[in-house]
Amino acid sequence: MRRYWLSIIIAVLAVSGIGSYYAFARQNYLPEYKLETIQGDPKEGEDVTLIGSYYGDMRSEPLEVNTAGSEYGGLNTNFRTRLTGVPWIYRQPDIHQLIKDHKSFMRGKGNMNGFYRDEEWVIYSDVSIKNKRSDTPLAALKLTLLHEATDKVSTFQQTYELPKEPSHIFVEDVQRIDDEIFILVKKIYNVYKPIDVEYNIVVLDLSSGKQLRNVKLENWSSPAKDIEMQVSTILTDRPSAPTETFLFNVSEMKINKNTGNAQRIGEKYYSYSYRTSLLTELSDMGWQSADDGGRVISLQHDYFYFAEYGLDHITLSRYGLKTKEQERAYASISAEQLGVDEIKSVQISSNRVYLLFNQAGVPGAAVLDLTNGEVLFTGRTAEIGDEQETEQEMKENLHLLNLEIVEKIKD
Repeated sequence: MRRYWLSIIIAVLAVSGIGSYYAFARQNYLPEYKLETIQGDPKEGEDVTLIGSYYGDMRSEPLEVNTAGSEYGGLNTNFRTRLTGVPWIYRQPDIHQLIKDHKSFMRGKGNMNGFYRDEEWVIYSDVSIKNKRSDTPLAALKLTLLHEATDKVSTFQQTYELPKEPSHIFVEDVQRIDDEIFILVKKIYNVYKPIDVEYNIVVLDLSSGKQLRNVKLENWSSPAKDIEMQVSTILTDRPSAPTETFLFNVSEMKINKNTGNAQRIGEKYYSYSYRTSLLTELSDMGWQSADDGGRVISLQHDYFYFAEYGLDHITLSRYGLKTKEQERAYASISAEQLGVDEIKSVQISSNRVYLLFNQAGVPGAAVLDLTNGEVLFTGRTAEIGDEQETEQEMKENLHLLNLEIVEKIKD
């Protein structure tokens, strides 16, 4: 009889253990997803990654979804990304390509805007301050050049005097035109209000590294104490790409003396040509988004693009830097035309417009041709695998709120 009861107890424990195992496994089950094509060319959606979280069983898991599938918790994250803590730099396709092609040259170089690459040269520049806390502060500009055909590396360093010591100094852009290298340097003298920012362009000889000239750019300011001029640069979306032009965005901000809050009351754009040294105001832009919408700007080759969007539409405008002509609303598309409920966010990259949308509570993405607004791809997040959530569970658990564009590089 004792043996009989012992067998029963062992059987009960076994069944209980198996049940607990499957219950635990179910509790830790994470569904798999992919960005599934609704219409258009699936290849146009390959660069799109939806980023956010999965909420389930009283916990949150980081989640990325693309056309290839999904990944939780940053698994298999590139080791270099973890070390630097700046995945957005590593995921820039041109920088990623440079790392793949010239790993040794890229070692220790972390300023994304300091790179330049054309058919002959890879150039990197960075800047630091020498003689800190002295009456004669200096900017130390370091230049490293790689001639790709011969693999020859040259390094130069030049210093120049600063009127006073800045709190921060950066290389904002590097370009080569003929036998000259142009380095755009940004200096911040005061990070508090009023912000004091100055730009200059240092021009070096390609063969010797000798400084040829140092051009101080216009310093926008206002005599009014309650007005602050905020200045920023607009560069192409490829940090290392050759270009002869970049833009300044100058915003006139009215400061509330009581709260310190700033309200934009005016805005202007200027183009600067490295080749001609001319600073030109882009006249009568007239680009202003509604309070409940958003806007995205992008410099692509010889055009300055502007996208304004709301939950139910997106409108594209552009300004030709060579033609000096503006095309207001040259393309427009509604959420209804896309077959979605809401447009949540917009990005412009590499001649494409990327949209994050919501359709029946489930996130998805669309890709438009930047030149004409044609819809090239729409895709919606879909669960894959044998065990699937209900539609309601998917709506409640899936929170993909951001869009990232990760372009493939050459093998």
